[in-house]
Parts: sequence; C-alpha cells; structure tokens
Amino acid sequence: MTDFSLNLNEDQLQIQKWVHDFAEGVIRPAAHEWDEREEFPWPVVQEAAQIGLYGVDFLMTAFGDENGLTLPVAVEELFWGDAGIGMAIMGTALAAAGISGNGTPEQTMEWVPQCYGTADDVKLGAFCVSEPDAGSDVSSLRTKAVYDEANDEWVLNGTKAWITNGGIADIHVVVATVDPDLGSRGQASFVVPPGTKGLSQGQKYLKHGIRASHTAEVVLDDVRVPGRCLLGGKEKLDAKIARAKERLAGTGSATASDGGGKQPAMATFEATRPAVGAQALGIARAAYEYALEYAKERHAFGRPIIMNQSIAFKLANMITEIDASRLL
Repeated sequence: MTDFSLNLNEDQLQIQKWVHDFAEGVIRPAAHEWDEREEFPWPVVQEAAQIGLYGVDFLMTAFGDENGLTLPVAVEELFWGDAGIGMAIMGTALAAAGISGNGTPEQTMEWVPQCYGTADDVKLGAFCVSEPDAGSDVSSLRTKAVYDEANDEWVLNGTKAWITNGGIADIHVVVATVDPDLGSRGQASFVVPPGTKGLSQGQKYLKHGIRASHTAEVVLDDVRVPGRCLLGGKEKLDAKIARAKERLAGTGSATASDGGGKQPAMATFEATRPAVGAQALGIARAAYEYALEYAKERHAFGRPIIMNQSIAFKLANMITEIDASRLL
C-alpha cells in the first residue's frame, strides 16, 4: 500500500494546471453570460468534452487515483472558475458514482459511458434522490418501485426534487422505495434509460446562485424499466431485504456479504462528499482572491483599504481557513 501524502505528484500537478488553465481561459470568460441566462452551458461542456475533461476516461482516472486527491484537486480548480459551470461539468459524476457504487461491474460498464457520451455527442446523467418532503432524510423517500414479475419490469412512481440535470439528462439514476416498512434499507437504485416513457421534467428551479447548473423536478409516472436496470440485481436486493426484515424482527445481524444493509443513496453521497468539499474550497478561494484584489485597488482616506489592519486581518483569516480546510 502506498504511503498517504498530501503532496501532489507530478501527474496531479499537471492535471491541476490543465484544469486551472481551462477554468481561467474558458469558464471565467463565459461565466457571467450563462449565470444570467440560467441555462445549461452546452458550449462550455462540449469544449470540456473535446479536451477530455468531461468524459468517462477522466472520471476513471480520477477515481482510480490511489490517494484520492486527483478528483478534489480538479474540482477545486473548476469551481474556482465558476460554481455554476463547474456543477454543469461535474453533475454527471454523481449519477456515475451512483451506478458504480451500487451496480455490478457489467452494469457499470454498460451505463456509465452512456452518462457521458462522446466528445462529439455529449450526454448527461442525473442522480435522483431528494424529494419535496425528503431531502437529507433519505429514509423518508416516497417514490415507489414495484416489481412486475410477469414482464420482468420495475414500475416507478413519484416525484424527485432539486435534481441536477433533472429532466434534461439522458440517463437518470433513481433511488426508490421497494419495501416502505424497512425505511432506507428497503430502497434500491434503478437506471432509467434514455427515452423511457413516463419520465418528465417538472418545474425548473430559479436559484440565487450556481444558475448555469440545471436543477429541476423529475416526475415519474408509471415509468417501466427492464429488470436488468435494477442496480446490483434482484437476487442481491432480495437478500438485503430478507436480512433487513430479520434484523427488524430481532433475529438477524448485518453481514459483509449483503453490505450490512447498505443504503444506496447514502453510499453514493459518502463516496462523493470529498468532491463537495473541494467545490466549496474552489468557491472560497475565488472569493478570497477577488476580495484581495479589491482591497488593493479600493482607496479610502488616501490609501488602499488593505492597509487597514481590520481588512488585512480579515483577509489573513480567510486564507488561513481556506488552507486549513484543504487539509481536512
């Protein structure tokens, strides 16, 4: 096992500079326009795909990094450029993580590439968990999945809220309740393929920030997906539910073989939280740099306001907290 180090290696330094240059040269000049338009920045994402920044190959490289630093480093630079466009580029990764974290290797190989498409035909993925009455409380999901054994299909019904790429994505990964009595242990994840009938976009949310990222409701009305679209497979789901029922009755215990009752939504969120922290770092770093430049340019009483100790101390505290946060 490689010794862990927070020092970036040569490959990571090159990726950091590569993404930073893209953020500085492409994202920032376009950021204001797409934020004002509140539309998905297709041209920027397509340009990211052309250079290999948006795509399954880069994702596999980032996730395959032994010390786990490549993805956070890249995400910090993207969000330093602009949070909205950064989210437009990275939003599909959440769907990909949902598939790879809960699906079989065969399902991962089939569906993750379809989340991204190709450099000449860009696709999007969406991870659908939150609901109007169930945000962080994933145990309260009301979207239901019912198995139609005669046709080997799952029927999905419900409404998802605040979904990145919701309704415009090609691949939707939906977390739904199979057995309501088991809470989050009775849930499963499903891939909804492109063009599936019954899936539609509800309201598009108008946000105060990150407005270049598309966020909307996803409505599921008798959405039928083939049995193979259940991530992990039915045999694994049946075993997990059986063990959850045993534990509920006080007659069983969690085992490694069934994932200990792994919750599909939380498993995905936990895998992607370091990237969310990196997003905040990029935004904070950009805010600090803007504030620093302004404090040098803004004059009051005949001198730059950075010469005032109260301003200088505030800026010093900002960069200290940013650097400390990066080490968490």
